Amino acid sequence: MSRGGGGIPSWHKAATGLHKVNSVHDFVACAQFLVNEGYVHNDRLCAVGHSAGGLLVGAAINMHPYLFCAAILKVPFLDVCNTLLDSSLPLTILDHEEFGNPQNQKEFEYIYGYSPYDNIPTGVCSPSMLITASLQDSRVGVWEAAKWVAKVREKTCPCCSHSVILKTDITGGHFGEGGRFSQCEVVAFEYAFLMKVTCMYDINE
Repeated sequence: MSRGGGGIPSWHKAATGLHKVNSVHDFVACAQFLVNEGYVHNDRLCAVGHSAGGLLVGAAINMHPYLFCAAILKVPFLDVCNTLLDSSLPLTILDHEEFGNPQNQKEFEYIYGYSPYDNIPTGVCSPSMLITASLQDSRVGVWEAAKWVAKVREKTCPCCSHSVILKTDITGGHFGEGGRFSQCEVVAFEYAFLMKVTCMYDINE
């Protein structure tokens, strides 16, 4: 999501604020390259986004709903406009530098134009998705994932939307439960989800 992080500041800056969508275009271009070059079959391409990376993956799915077979969005930042308008949330002021301030009309219109929650296409086939949220998350509200899942199920193809799953951690925070074994369980669950939706094994065996 940082488009190069701190290694190349100018490159990072060129995908912030009123240019944030450049990061989505980068991500989509990389995904299409993997398919076009034969690194992955087009019906088995998956994406994973964590926190602000969930915004990246969510926006990419909205713009190219048939590109990905499945996606995992982990404590994702999806309801961008509403969150950035709420100055009582702990990261809002800091996030204005990265995403812009929607209290400015021009910046609001730009953010609204790519906000995952506000741009879910109607009637398309949704990729299978596992969305995780944490009730004690102080960085990204649990409601963002819940609202996204409800709206995807409402607006996309009814035959596909049953494969959009919300998994909520009652006790963990933004980074989940502590401990090596807990993290192993999380990863195992995510791998099992991807293996199932990509038909990598026969669940009847």
